Amino acid sequence: MENDKKHNLNRLLRWLLVLLIVGVLAVLVFIPQFRVQPEDPQPVERFMQVDGKIFILEESPIRDRVGTGKVRLDTLQRRVSAPASVEANPSRRAHIYPPVGGRIVSLKISMGQEVQKGQKLFTIYSPEIAEVQTEFISARSSLAQAERELARKQDLYERGIAPSRELDEAATAYEIAQSEMEGVSVRMDIMGMTEEDLGMPLIVTSPINGKIIDLNVAEGEFIAEPDEPLMLIADLSYLWVTASIQEKDIRFVRPEAEAEARFSAYPGEVYSGSVLFIGDMLDIETRTTRVVVEMENPEGKLKPGMFANVIFKTAAEPTLVIDPGAVLQRRDFNYVYIETEPFTFEKRRIVTGDLIDGKLIVVSGLTEGETIAVRNAVLLP
Repeated sequence: MENDKKHNLNRLLRWLLVLLIVGVLAVLVFIPQFRVQPEDPQPVERFMQVDGKIFILEESPIRDRVGTGKVRLDTLQRRVSAPASVEANPSRRAHIYPPVGGRIVSLKISMGQEVQKGQKLFTIYSPEIAEVQTEFISARSSLAQAERELARKQDLYERGIAPSRELDEAATAYEIAQSEMEGVSVRMDIMGMTEEDLGMPLIVTSPINGKIIDLNVAEGEFIAEPDEPLMLIADLSYLWVTASIQEKDIRFVRPEAEAEARFSAYPGEVYSGSVLFIGDMLDIETRTTRVVVEMENPEGKLKPGMFANVIFKTAAEPTLVIDPGAVLQRRDFNYVYIETEPFTFEKRRIVTGDLIDGKLIVVSGLTEGETIAVRNAVLLP
């Protein structure tokens, strides 16, 4: 009997323990639902906008985050970059044509050879050359005879022996002989021959100092028509580096301005020169114009046809600039915030130019000394 009592007591205690645990859990779950919830803090007003002006309110944290700066004049040297290619100076190159059709009896140069002005290039023989030489000899003889006859008639006329008619005839014959001589002499000059060349094949010489950079003839070859160049001689000690300048940059490039060229063939090397001339025509399709820079090439490393990148240096001049961080962008325009009074701003459209040495050029919209938001301007509405 006593054991049954103990058993019932233990069961009662276990149930009481379970009820106690359930009660504690219920308290933990339901009591927070009855706590007094604090009210949400009211948002702090940051700005006040009136008639296009933005005023940062005194209690706004934005005041400490938006920084300002001045629109200022700074002396800048613009740099205009453009693609370019190398070409021989037209005034320092010569296409060598045969003066007449004929056979190349002697070729005195080879491809890539350096030649001097007046140096023999090749000898050509042609029946036309022999014909001209014969005509020259005949014309020279006829002129000498006509000159003697004119002098004789002049003497006879002065002594009263010959009539004036005979003197006039002799003078006319002399003029005709002189004209024929001049015509043959012109043909001789065109062929590059002088009296010393009579009876010899024609020797063609170089008109300039330079290098044989193209050769299209061989010794013994017969040239039927003298309408194609046999070789090209070019002085490559000075070359043209011709750049294509965009329309918007033309105003920054001046004659004799300094220029630097870099070539992919020679990384790290910089070649200097000056602007020789600026083209007068604009390419309609590319909207560019030619700017020619003459550069020295003493070692012959630069070759016609090479590509380069040229940087033109302009004269340093006062330029209106701002911090690039001040500029905000919309789809079709740029703008900044002007501080008209302390913590009071207005939005203004501007036109900007190039970024040079961390300074953004102002084309229009601002004046020197104005104050603008330069830091965290994006926080303004």
